[in-house]
Amino acid sequence: MQEIVKILPNFKKFNSYIDDVKSGVSPIMLSGLTDSGKVHFAYSTHFYTEKPICIITYNEVQAKKLIADLSYFHDEIDYFPRREILTYDYLAESTGIRNKRISCLNRIHDKKAKIVVTTIEAVMQKIITEQSLYKETLTLRSGSSLQLEEVKEKFISLGYERVELVESGSQFSIRGGIIDIALSETQGARIELWGDEIDSIRHFDILSQRSTEKLEKIKIYPATEFVLEDTLEEITQRIVGARR
Repeated sequence: MQEIVKILPNFKKFNSYIDDVKSGVSPIMLSGLTDSGKVHFAYSTHFYTEKPICIITYNEVQAKKLIADLSYFHDEIDYFPRREILTYDYLAESTGIRNKRISCLNRIHDKKAKIVVTTIEAVMQKIITEQSLYKETLTLRSGSSLQLEEVKEKFISLGYERVELVESGSQFSIRGGIIDIALSETQGARIELWGDEIDSIRHFDILSQRSTEKLEKIKIYPATEFVLEDTLEEITQRIVGARR
């Protein structure tokens, strides 16, 4: 598939298009492309400009088709699904959709997302601002001190759920001097303590529970979009004040 992308610079119009993208020319309209041609052009835009791209399509079926086609060119395609709107029971919300949305937002914030596919409905839904969502991001470093009770409260405020054993995203567990926290649906961070000091940090596979490579530091991002912008005390005071 890469060979198809590499022949495109032989065409003058393609080179002109890439130059316009690199120069920030906007908007640029392309017409006459087939469905497969759109996928080739989208990936080629990322390949030759080294810029992240976002593809917005009209429904989830088409989005999944685009992801499948783009997977022939690139291993990591991020999907940002629409948020479910439930009028009867908030607890029935799919945790899978919630985890996919926050995982995509975290990768965009960390500048790791290269190709994002989403739908027009998803981008029209209002979300919290980036500044508010990431103002409480937690960084843990090997060798630094750690107050366990404060870290527990921090994890919970970031939307993580405490469990006995981490088995999916948005969970954390504490067993003696070992803290496990999910970083995604498949990978977590294992923090080993020596007293109040972080002795080591490692990635671990959530399915097998086996530790892998050692890390010097780890960033803990929010596990949900629904984080509080103010402290509980401030919110409580506003509610009490409004009732008087």
